[in-house]
Amino acid sequence: MTQTNVTWLTQEAYDRLQAELENLSGPARQEITERIAAARDEGDLKENGGYHAAREEQAKNEARIRELTEKLRNVRIGTPADDGVVEAGMIVTVELFGDEMVFLLGSREIAET
Repeated sequence: MTQTNVTWLTQEAYDRLQAELENLSGPARQEITERIAAARDEGDLKENGGYHAAREEQAKNEARIRELTEKLRNVRIGTPADDGVVEAGMIVTVELFGDEMVFLLGSREIAET
């Protein structure tokens, strides 16, 4: 696994993403499938807004499942080693105009949603 493909996460972020993946792959997927089946039973699919909305939601759900699966495949728990390269997951101290500021570099996955 190359360093550029690694996603650094806290344990809490990893657990949150894993739970999201389990929900999307299980209950959420089943609920969307049931809505598609119910809309299909209504008849004409060309003008069935509920059917098209459910299919669009299904596509978004499957895309998020693929995204989470790929991220979690290349995840490391903790913080990256200090090799002189600033990257997500690191705490960086910067001096700017005489003031010292501390930043936690993160990613969308680290943030609580």
